[in-house]
Amino acid sequence: MSTSAALELLTGRGLLPPLAAFVALGVAVFAIASRLAGHADAIAAATGLGRVFVGTLVLAASTSLPELATDVNAAWLGAVDIGVGDLMGSTLANMLILALADLAWRRRRVLDRVSPDHLLVGSLGILLTALAGAAIASGGGWLRVGHVGAETFAIVALYALGMRIAYVSRLVDGLAPSATAPERPASTAERADARPADGAPLRRAVVGFGIAALALLAVAPLLVVAAEALALESGAGQTAVGTLLVGFTTSFPEMAATVAAIRLGAADLAVGNVFGSNAFNMCVLAAMDLAYLPGPVLAAASAQHAVSAQLAVLAMALGLIAVARRGRGASRAPRVESVLIVATYVVAAALLARAA
Repeated sequence: MSTSAALELLTGRGLLPPLAAFVALGVAVFAIASRLAGHADAIAAATGLGRVFVGTLVLAASTSLPELATDVNAAWLGAVDIGVGDLMGSTLANMLILALADLAWRRRRVLDRVSPDHLLVGSLGILLTALAGAAIASGGGWLRVGHVGAETFAIVALYALGMRIAYVSRLVDGLAPSATAPERPASTAERADARPADGAPLRRAVVGFGIAALALLAVAPLLVVAAEALALESGAGQTAVGTLLVGFTTSFPEMAATVAAIRLGAADLAVGNVFGSNAFNMCVLAAMDLAYLPGPVLAAASAQHAVSAQLAVLAMALGLIAVARRGRGASRAPRVESVLIVATYVVAAALLARAA
């Protein structure tokens, strides 16, 4: 069934049909993404690449497939604000997920158990989001190559450069020793990075990961259709719907993968997935730019997205501060940075609801 046919099927009958579809598909996405995280953890152990690198690049790119499929389709249909709002909203939702996980699992102190190597990719996500926000605020289209804006090409180039530096310098390699690493004995979960996964050969892990990624790519767009049907039935605006509802919906895979990784004791996999997804999301703008033929996609986006970008940058900066300050403060007290990230998301939601 095509997405347009599914959307037609779910609309015109009130809120109940799209709500029921949204819940059912959300459960399916959670189940698939949880398996994806498990296979990613096996790959990290079997290859020796480490949870930081696999979470940042492999798992993050896979859980960002819904954003890619959804937003390219939105640009193709001319719904630029849905697509751009989804990317900014997904970044905010990813940070909300990380903050809530840190608050919910206070005994595990999720952000105390991660490598400082996440600071590089987290900073890259801030840079790319700030660049996109600046382009939107200034009207975009600073320099064009055909109908495509140079800003999105610059974002992709910076992402590739940042990931190359991270890999070559081994700053995101979970096996690399770090001069700034916390001076404490390695946990059982962290020591697991240094040995092959028991009973999980690399080939089986890769095949399982590929199947889960394809299943996620098939199911997640339908979840977005259900969210769009809810938006149509409620009469909300494109910018608010894209940033809040669709953005949160396309973050379901990150949410499920993050929760699954934390339950596995793989904190680096969870945090790498969040920061890596935030950086990768901005690269989706280039694919949208290619699909949107009337002109540069950032020039067509509403200026309200610049505010969302600023709040997303703030949320990521708070997350980086939490990583940099890991191990400090009361062991059971709520982390101030996590509370502020939740507050940032609430502010973004309130601003968008007022503007809708």
